[in-house]
Amino acid sequence: MKIPDCKDNEVFIRPNFWYDIENSSKKYAHIIMIATKPDIIKQAPLYLELKSRWELVVLVHTGQHYDYNLSKWVLTEFGMDVDVNLNIFGDIHKKYSLIVERLGDFLVKLNTEFRKIPVPYVHWDTMTATTADKAAFLNKFAVVHVEAGIRTFTPNKEFYHKLFKNFEKGKFDWNKYYKSLQDFDIYERWSIEPYPEQFDTRAIEGSTWLFAAPVELYKKTLKEEGFPKENIKVVWNTVADAIKISMEKIPNSKAFEKFPNMKWKPFIFITIHRRENTLKKERFLAIYNAIKKLIQDWVYVCFLGLYASEFAIDNFGLRKDIENLKKKYKKNFAYGPALAHHAEVMDMISKAWAVVTDSGSMQEEANIVWVPCVTFRFGSDRTETILEWTNIIAPPVNSKLMAEIVKGAIANKKMIKKNHLYWENVSKKIVDEVLKMLKKNWKLFRFDDERLDLEQFFDWRI
Repeated sequence: MKIPDCKDNEVFIRPNFWYDIENSSKKYAHIIMIATKPDIIKQAPLYLELKSRWELVVLVHTGQHYDYNLSKWVLTEFGMDVDVNLNIFGDIHKKYSLIVERLGDFLVKLNTEFRKIPVPYVHWDTMTATTADKAAFLNKFAVVHVEAGIRTFTPNKEFYHKLFKNFEKGKFDWNKYYKSLQDFDIYERWSIEPYPEQFDTRAIEGSTWLFAAPVELYKKTLKEEGFPKENIKVVWNTVADAIKISMEKIPNSKAFEKFPNMKWKPFIFITIHRRENTLKKERFLAIYNAIKKLIQDWVYVCFLGLYASEFAIDNFGLRKDIENLKKKYKKNFAYGPALAHHAEVMDMISKAWAVVTDSGSMQEEANIVWVPCVTFRFGSDRTETILEWTNIIAPPVNSKLMAEIVKGAIANKKMIKKNHLYWENVSKKIVDEVLKMLKKNWKLFRFDDERLDLEQFFDWRI
């Protein structure tokens, strides 16, 4: 669907949308919120599941990522038609406020003028999720939180100081380090990284009614934080459903036409985009020089230039250096723009000998297609993959150490598990739970007298 250009003060609503709403006999409007490429990929199975059941589905795009590579083609790839584009703009704080205002106005109109009860589905830890839930909550609508409870688990200060001191003394042992990450007692949950997403995911929970947790670890986390266990359902992760769709399209992928020197080679697939990694010079230089060392050591490297990493390369004066690397190491180094198709990304990941990333989604995707993953961060919001032995942290401090950790992971049989954490038919489970809750209580937002079933005891007589 082609979305026309909007002025700053406009919200785009597709033609005939309100007519379709008015003529729908459905009581509930299932609002699927999207903004970024991972949002679209992971919300697509829910959108398709609800559509297959002939529910009233409204696809709301904030307008955050609307260029071809980051959004438009993925929408087409999954057959998703946007109903509303909130057309947000400006600095991050302005985007936050615009989503709350514009979505809030839309939800109120949907409810008061058209008598539909909004049921918003917000995803993961995004800015869209933590603003859409506020727009809903302030108008007395609770949300379905897809991938609820995700928290960053970070090895503590003592663990890292010991690691770096031992490495400086030449005492680093990959296998011992890999095993040490299995000790759950080393982890703490104070991190604000990824920034600001780790704040976002925590801020959503208070307005959530159905916590659709991806694994048992995050159900445990939510229960420890005091959320009601009857509202927490381990449904696994919708990315598994999305990957199943995309893997069927791999025969049509042109990914290796874009990176021909990687075809049939034992390459590693690298993406870097986190703010905290690309805005802080020391961290990005550690990451960049680790990648450079791998290239110089004749490891096959495919490095995608995402917007944030492209910005960092220019901002820190590395453009000439990376162009020289491309010329000097033509056989084993490929550098290019983001892949527009999810099927192309999965084509590359599934054939890689290791994935190196700071992305949460890519840690999941590597796990699903049985590829070792190295996470260039201090902790992980996919700690389940580390505890499952399929992922290893390479803290962005020392380039040489990072390169050693990556080399140890490449095609490492210990990290290749012929099963994954996230199962299948996840969207069906989520929709089943939502419809069950609506049938029982007719709405998701409930004050305490309703939640605790106290209305039967009301007595206002003197």
